[in-house]
Amino acid sequence: MGLGLNRDICLDIVGLTRNQFYYSAKGSKPGKGVSNYTLWRDPNTKQEHFIDNTEVVKEIVEIKLNPDLANWYRLITISLNILGYYINHKKVYRLMYQYLLLENKRNRKGREFVKYRRVTPSGPLRVIEMDIKYFWIHEKCRYAFVLTVIDTFTRYVLHWTVGYTMKSDQVKSVWEYVIAEYLQQAKVSSTEIDIDITVRSDNGKQFNSKIMSSFFEENGIRHEFTRPYTPEENGHVESFHNILGTSLKREKFTSLKELEERLGKFYTSYNNDRSHSGTKGVPPSKFWALFDLGKVEVIYLKNKAQKFKLNVAYQDILTQPDINRYQYRVNRA
Repeated sequence: MGLGLNRDICLDIVGLTRNQFYYSAKGSKPGKGVSNYTLWRDPNTKQEHFIDNTEVVKEIVEIKLNPDLANWYRLITISLNILGYYINHKKVYRLMYQYLLLENKRNRKGREFVKYRRVTPSGPLRVIEMDIKYFWIHEKCRYAFVLTVIDTFTRYVLHWTVGYTMKSDQVKSVWEYVIAEYLQQAKVSSTEIDIDITVRSDNGKQFNSKIMSSFFEENGIRHEFTRPYTPEENGHVESFHNILGTSLKREKFTSLKELEERLGKFYTSYNNDRSHSGTKGVPPSKFWALFDLGKVEVIYLKNKAQKFKLNVAYQDILTQPDINRYQYRVNRA
């Protein structure tokens, strides 16, 4: 004999949460009603306007339709804040729930956290990681190699390259660009007598070669290798490649050129527009600029861990002077 539907299923059908179902008023004072408008401040004129929530939903949809941007509602909230909206994650959640825009819950498996060799750089360009990811090219029936070099402090991708091979000479060319465009300028502008720069990678033969060891030694860069079967020791670039793979997983590439063009769009969106939980939700290029402006405070915790504190409101980020100084542009030269 049937006993009826499960409670949670019934609540889903009528559109109620368990809190709403069990809630009973304790007094005569009514609660604050749901607002149909959201305050928005124009980053250019600094004038404030009340925007209909349907327009906010359009902004949310635009963010979600871009596969290169984060689609978690908390990170979408920060993206909206940076655009000038005064809105919290609860309202964003409500709007996304109302318009069926929420992502399905992820079933997280038990994770083992790294308890050794934690990366805690004091600023940009102190600890840099590199790694290789593979993409299948259908026209050639072979894999293409994508090399990414990422700064662990800002999560900013310094450079990348793609090819059917990835040899030491190609890796060296990437690092020649990184040194010329970033490291030399950092050393010139730094008040430190000598900047200690460390590069992390796995033990791939293109990294563990005489060409690369001599190159790093000549340029005063310390190169350290992760231990076998410990990808977490190169976790920043591994996490980045996971984001990259998720964004491109539904796409098929018929040629290397097609993949290269798509990668160029992704790396640009990632550096300039994608909210990142590791940088307080701020896109890497803007986080780097805020750090240079003294708007980011580094707080050191136990076990060599650290976290960041922003000394600026999200709505004021785009109004900061020279906030686009690290705006990323694809350079394949």
